[in-house]
Amino acid sequence: MIFSPSIANVLNFKVNVLDRHSQVVYGSSQQADVFLSTKRNMGFGEQNGDLSAVNIPINFINDTDVADTNSIKNSLI
Repeated sequence: MIFSPSIANVLNFKVNVLDRHSQVVYGSSQQADVFLSTKRNMGFGEQNGDLSAVNIPINFINDTDVADTNSIKNSLI
């Protein structure tokens, strides 16, 4: 399935990308008991914004770790 990108325009405020567990809030907001553990590509994997240039590098990553980060959610709520 191919979805068109969502566009949020409120007055003069434009939102291009809403990433993992992100919000657009116009007012007060409170988050309780939130846990988010993800691995992201912070290099050339994302093009954020309008008219962003596309760069396609060729590389190889040898990651022999079985688990990079073991994360556990501890909550008192």
